[in-house]
Amino acid sequence: MKIADTHNFSLIGGGMSGTLLAILLARRGIHSEIWEGGADPRRNPTPATTAAPRPAMLALGERGRHALRAAGLEDAVGRLVTPMRGRMIHDRRGQTTLQPYGIHAWEALYSIRRDRLIGCLLDAAEATGKIRIEFGRRLRSVDFTARTLRFESGEERNYAVLVGADGPRSSVRRALQEAGLLEVSESLLDVGWKGLSVPPAGNGGPRLDNRALHVWPRGGYMMIAMPDTDGHTPAMLFLPVEGDPRMPWGFAELDSWTRQQAFMAFNFPDAGELIPDLEQQFRDHPVGRMGTVRCDRWHLATDRGGPALLIGDAAHCIVPFHGQGVNAAFEDCTALMDIIDGGAADWDTAFERLHAARRADAEAIADMALDAYRVMRDAVRHRDFMLRKALERELERRHPGLFVPRYSLVMFHRIPYAEAHRRGRLQADILDDLLHGKQQLAEVDLQRAARLVNERLSPVPTA
Repeated sequence: MKIADTHNFSLIGGGMSGTLLAILLARRGIHSEIWEGGADPRRNPTPATTAAPRPAMLALGERGRHALRAAGLEDAVGRLVTPMRGRMIHDRRGQTTLQPYGIHAWEALYSIRRDRLIGCLLDAAEATGKIRIEFGRRLRSVDFTARTLRFESGEERNYAVLVGADGPRSSVRRALQEAGLLEVSESLLDVGWKGLSVPPAGNGGPRLDNRALHVWPRGGYMMIAMPDTDGHTPAMLFLPVEGDPRMPWGFAELDSWTRQQAFMAFNFPDAGELIPDLEQQFRDHPVGRMGTVRCDRWHLATDRGGPALLIGDAAHCIVPFHGQGVNAAFEDCTALMDIIDGGAADWDTAFERLHAARRADAEAIADMALDAYRVMRDAVRHRDFMLRKALERELERRHPGLFVPRYSLVMFHRIPYAEAHRRGRLQADILDDLLHGKQQLAEVDLQRAARLVNERLSPVPTA
């Protein structure tokens, strides 16, 4: 089907990626309909003290912010975010150390409540006059031959173009898989998470520094917390689902308030003291699970029942430790718009090009997200990590545009994830070489460092 002739563009999922894509299409004159299985989050918002099925807070980096700018929403969303300039590391004694994200003032992440971002997107979608949104329409199945959507209510709808933007447990992906139209690999992490929340102080302000992402690294487990604009600081406790001889702590072992209280007092004493209803939160908030989803293809051609496409978590769900889930999903949307604006005449071509352009990036950020978990729960607290970060910053100062830490490439730039991953490996080799046998930065041969950087690295592409 030609893009210019589209009159019935259907999206399953009224979350962030589906709604943003509909807005970007509307700005190009394309009408669409969104079918969302849940209720309208604007009518029944989730309180900060309630554990949702998915993490309450998100971190917007440059990829996500670029997409919001493209949708004309930078100012509207900007009123809902809290800038975070670095990681605040908490040790067992309650002492804190700030690790800045980068050497530049603009290298910040922006914390935002998931439901507030979705609400902003839904308001903007409705304001276009080109997007119809139906809530409470949970998809049951798809007939790709007849191009028919069947909902649990018994209602049926035909589609001309279909996009599955319905998250990690995508019904569209499942329908494609059951029809033998794609292969899916799902790997569940042996770690769960529990939502907790630090309430505001008596004056309404935050109890934790709201200029940073807070991290309590404890080796095989950890806790993180991100500031909200209302003074709450929602947190996530990451812990093995079950303990073992090497790691006695697991959610299965924390089966009573006595054990939960002892666990928090020993591992996170400063955080536990800030949550007056900690016992109730442990009791009422379920343990969530995380995993990685990889698909061999994201699109279905017209001659097989398409045009159809998976985007965001439906196509490439990742664990949350690099804060890139929403950013990667939004980048799918802007990449598709670039392809359309670049001259793709029909949806088959556009969807095929998107998969070709983004598949390697999805694989790369999935791998980097898993690596980020290992770094955050363990490495950030060690002296070797601090020395490595110090050398990274020194090389970035001395070689701007040539040596840029991988974390910054992912979070604060828009070069492809696969390229960030490749450069990260090269830079890691340089750091390993320079730091071998060294105990402090003054021992590093910076003249040799300059030779290695100039020999092995090319300039970082600019967006």
